[in-house]
Amino acid sequence: MSRDPSTPGAVGRREFLGLTAGFAAFAGGAPFGFDPARALAAETAPSGPPSGSVTFLSAENLSGKWNPYNHTLLAQSRLQAAAYDLLVFTDENRNYVPGLAVSWSNPEPSVWEFKLREGVKFHDGTPFTAKDVKATIEYNSDPAQAGSFFFPNKFTCEVVDDLTVRINTGAPYAAMPALLACGGPVISPAHVIEAGKLDEKFVGTGPYKWVSYAGEEAGVKLEANEEYWGAAPHIKDYIFRFVGDSQTRLAALQSGQAQIIDRVEPDQIATIEADPNLAVQRINTVESKWLTFRVANAPMDNLKLRQAIAHAIDVPSIVKFILMDSGQVNTCFLTAAQTFSEDSSTFPKFDPEKAKALLAEAGYPNGEGLRELTYYVSVGFYPKTREYGQLIVQNLADIGIKVNLQTLEVAKYNQLLFDPNAGDLFDHGWFIASYDPEVLLSSLFRTALVTKVKSPKNVEVLEKESGMLVPEERAAYFKSTVLPTLETELYEYPMFASQLVTATVKTLKNFVVPPTAYARIEKAWIE
Repeated sequence: MSRDPSTPGAVGRREFLGLTAGFAAFAGGAPFGFDPARALAAETAPSGPPSGSVTFLSAENLSGKWNPYNHTLLAQSRLQAAAYDLLVFTDENRNYVPGLAVSWSNPEPSVWEFKLREGVKFHDGTPFTAKDVKATIEYNSDPAQAGSFFFPNKFTCEVVDDLTVRINTGAPYAAMPALLACGGPVISPAHVIEAGKLDEKFVGTGPYKWVSYAGEEAGVKLEANEEYWGAAPHIKDYIFRFVGDSQTRLAALQSGQAQIIDRVEPDQIATIEADPNLAVQRINTVESKWLTFRVANAPMDNLKLRQAIAHAIDVPSIVKFILMDSGQVNTCFLTAAQTFSEDSSTFPKFDPEKAKALLAEAGYPNGEGLRELTYYVSVGFYPKTREYGQLIVQNLADIGIKVNLQTLEVAKYNQLLFDPNAGDLFDHGWFIASYDPEVLLSSLFRTALVTKVKSPKNVEVLEKESGMLVPEERAAYFKSTVLPTLETELYEYPMFASQLVTATVKTLKNFVVPPTAYARIEKAWIE
């Protein structure tokens, strides 16, 4: 089951210049390129000023601070997408299309030049220029910011003129359009960055403007930006709140208190589908559910032990019986939705006998001499983590490994995820909104954001891959070297692809959640 090994945007210089000309030709039109759903919306969407209100109940918490470059929360990034814009967007065909940049080129291996959209204003009325891009990219890529994991290293920028900026990546970087389109490097005003006021509220160029945050119960309220350069939204008020309990989220949807809920539990789907007023969207995403091995400490620094654990886990049963097919078993280090994904014959698969043999090779025959391991999972966020955690504990007991399962509420879970001393095993997702896996793999294995330990082999192959500007060479190297190396080192184990299940009221129209999770709320309307 092979998949298209090409990746849009990661092309040679000649091809890029050709693409740039094409992008420039329609730069004055719709900001997302040709999109049939958007074209349909233009015919059927209500006319007149924005109206109505939508409340989104998130399964993940918000930070309570609003610096878009200093957190690792998917929920907050999805909210930011309504208030901020990116230089580059990805359309439904996985093409990179103009956002705040109308065209781009790669004149030198380590230099990317962007021509910027004219006449765009931030929510505070200041004009958008190249100095804002420079301030954003240099700030966001600084290792002092939590969000610097999007970048392979600190980038520098040169302002050529008000509408032209050059970004120096320090080394050739094939995935530059993918990085700028993945939802991380949203563009902020230079004066807000320089004044140190990013934490106060969102100030972007996006379709929705900041109104208020009145604590967790009220959430964040945004309102339509009627002067948005990409056409005003249809919905006037957009409210985004964290509600940690899945049953409470469902009850709010059923009663009309909310119009969108995410991370729907598998056993709630039938109830929602039976309700004539509600609808469900199920999408296999670019996100894997990872089992992190705390390789910074013994005994998880033992490769054979890590391999034994991976082969002991009955992932197919997790997906089929516990998640009720709300997911997809991985067959390589990437999900099926990601570019370069291809079945691997050496990827760990459920095989208890092989797991027992590997455990003996690790020096722990039948688990003898191995201390009890601690395994952390979240509750209330990712569906059924407690339940499949219990199955994993039993799977490991079956080969002689004793495991203590610990459950964490989502805020504490997000805090301990990056602590290399928090347990021996840690369940997590890592949602980078990009089909190109570069940023995902770089952050997990090149930066080692979660494990805190870098494998020299992983770093070497990922650095080489990221500099391959010819797409065919990059694709071949992924298959021959990158994915096999990640499997061999096995610092983390991507068990299965997450299925993002979102429920809405049927009166919400034209709201579509893509595999990258970043739905564009400004395209939707309420009937």
